[in-house]
Amino acid sequence: MRAVRLSGPISAGLLGLLMAQPHAQAQTAAQPQAQPQAQPEAQPPAQAQDPAAADPRRNQAAKLAGLAGFVNLECPGLRSDPARLKQTVEALGVDAASLETGDLHLTATRYIAAYQKDVAANCRKAEATFGPQGSIVPGLIVPR
Repeated sequence: MRAVRLSGPISAGLLGLLMAQPHAQAQTAAQPQAQPQAQPEAQPPAQAQDPAAADPRRNQAAKLAGLAGFVNLECPGLRSDPARLKQTVEALGVDAASLETGDLHLTATRYIAAYQKDVAANCRKAEATFGPQGSIVPGLIVPR
């Protein structure tokens, strides 16, 4: 397994996913309690218990950041939209900058590693769930 940092394009990719579609922002504002669902079959290793897991919204933000990082690294025809990611994470009540360091950064990195266990399947699931026509957060994942 290779080491993964969430700085640079990966972080920008995660934060951008939230801002990609203006109509999604209006929906998020109208439904502040709606939360994105779990990403494609990723679970951090059992030994990866951390403070982010205690708060479902923070953990969900880390999952989204991990998904975006995974897509940017492993899915050749896809990338995350950094603005849409930021919008989504902040709609969860999590400061997007907190994904850059500390427990959320570590949790997101663990999710990247979990998604890498089945790259092809998780790229397909990411596009189906978070792509332009996605069923959970449309526009989080976009074509390159």
